[in-house]
Amino acid sequence: MSTPRGPPDPQAMKTRIITHMNTDHALSLRLYLMHYSHVPLSGTSSATLTDITTQHMILTSSFGRHVISFEPEMKSLLDARERLVAMHNECLSALDLSDIVIDTYVPPDRAWHWGLAGITLLILSTFPFREALKPESGTIIASIWSLGGAVPGLARLCYTLQPYVLTLVVLVHGTEAAWLANTKLRRHWVEVGSGVWFAWLLDCVIEGGGCLERFQRVVKGKEAAKNGKH
Repeated sequence: MSTPRGPPDPQAMKTRIITHMNTDHALSLRLYLMHYSHVPLSGTSSATLTDITTQHMILTSSFGRHVISFEPEMKSLLDARERLVAMHNECLSALDLSDIVIDTYVPPDRAWHWGLAGITLLILSTFPFREALKPESGTIIASIWSLGGAVPGLARLCYTLQPYVLTLVVLVHGTEAAWLANTKLRRHWVEVGSGVWFAWLLDCVIEGGGCLERFQRVVKGKEAAKNGKH
């Protein structure tokens, strides 16, 4: 005859929850700190759960110790999983963040990406020197845009359109980069000023739409990988 099982040991449950959260749910801990304790993103990378009760949980960050209350209080730690998941989703919604984290830069991987980057770099490095675009100037820039002197009319056209083309490229690519930084990079946890942030931003300034397409493809790839685990 089996011995009746008693109620779960509260201390053992607490230990399991703390270990599980610190090992598998670091992103949730960072979300709790950002939303409930108003810790900036840069201060949450070392987020650690140190204690949990039915009334509150205690986390630490590079800013110190943070007590986050449960409202309403839980009846027991058996309710912890459901409550912590609900808080995770609440934080994502309130902070307008995704649980898909982009922590690497992916360079151009398609021919049209490289082509777009190349033509943009050529325009940005030559069009600021308008007089050098004239076929009769004899400059290297004029030689490039006239295809080695074979099509002087092309260089002349570039000279004529220079103010409009240069303004359009700077305006469009600058707007795309600003949009990427303020929406996609922020939403997917790319910290401002980090190497990954600068890499994506500089790429977008040069490549424009190709960079945006690739970033979204990376996000979808991570989403598919995550969903495949469940």
